[in-house]
Amino acid sequence: VSRFTFYSFWLSGFLAFWLSPCWAAPYFRESGLVDIPTGRVVEHGIFNIGTYIAFRNEDKLPRDEAALRLDFGLFDRVEIGLTSVRHDGESYLSGNLKVLLFREDATVPNVAIGIENVGDQIKIGSGLNDLTRYKRRSLFLAASKEFNLPRIHQIAGHIGVGNRRFVEEIGISNVLNGVFFGLSKDFQPAFARGNVAFSVEVDGRGVNAGVRHTGDSGLQIYLCAEALNAPATEGKEIRYLVGVAWTNRPLMRRIEEAKKLAKQAGLIANEAKRIAEEGKLSKREN
Repeated sequence: VSRFTFYSFWLSGFLAFWLSPCWAAPYFRESGLVDIPTGRVVEHGIFNIGTYIAFRNEDKLPRDEAALRLDFGLFDRVEIGLTSVRHDGESYLSGNLKVLLFREDATVPNVAIGIENVGDQIKIGSGLNDLTRYKRRSLFLAASKEFNLPRIHQIAGHIGVGNRRFVEEIGISNVLNGVFFGLSKDFQPAFARGNVAFSVEVDGRGVNAGVRHTGDSGLQIYLCAEALNAPATEGKEIRYLVGVAWTNRPLMRRIEEAKKLAKQAGLIANEAKRIAEEGKLSKREN
C-alpha cells in the first residue's frame, strides 16, 4: 500500500466523520467482535484506523450514528484505542486500554483486562437507540480460546464480564448481569482474496452478528446487525452497521516475509561464495 493510498483513506474517513452530525458507539475494535471485547490484544506495531455508520430499522433506514477510531498494539501485551465522537454538534474524545494477562497455549486461554470509555463524558440519551453503551470507565475481564472441532475445524470462543456499559436492568441484561460472550470463525476463500471473519455475540444487552472482510491490501469492510433479539412485532431496536477500515497487518506480514527471504538469499550467497573460494583453492593445489 502506497503512502498516497494510506493518507487518502485517512483523509476521506476523517472528512466523512467530521461532516456528519452523529454520535458513536464502540463497534468494530481491532481485537474484538462486533461490540464485545475479547481476550486478544493487537500485536506490537499493528494499528487499525476506521470509520462506521449505523442505520435504524425504520422506513428508508435513517442514519443513526458514525465514528472515527484508531487502535494500536504495544509489546504484544498492551492495546490502546481512541474514538472520536460527535453528538448533537459537540465533539468528544474517548479512550480504551486493554492489557493481556495470560497468553493462549494448549490449555490456557488468552485472558485480558481492560477499561473502556475513558475521557470526555458523553451525554447519555433515553430510548431504544441511546448512548448507554458509552457509559464512562467500563471495566471488563475477557477470555478467548481457539477450539479445533470436527468439520468446523478452528473456531474461537469468547467470554467475559464487565460493569457499567455491559449491565442494564431490562431484557436479557437483567439475566446476564454483566456477562457477555460470542463465537467467531475465520475463512480464506480463494474468491475473497483475503480473510473473511464471521461472528455472533451477546454483548450484555442483546444478540449481534457481523462479518468482516480483510483484503490483501489491509482494507477492511464490516457489515453487522445489532439487537437481533428485538421483539418481532416492533423490531425498532435492530440496527444495521457498515464500516470501513485499514490495518497495516498484511503490510507488516509482507515486510517480515521479505526480511526472511533477504536473509535466506544472503545465506545462499555466502554459501555460494564459500564454495567458489574452495573451488579456486582446490584448483591451485592441483
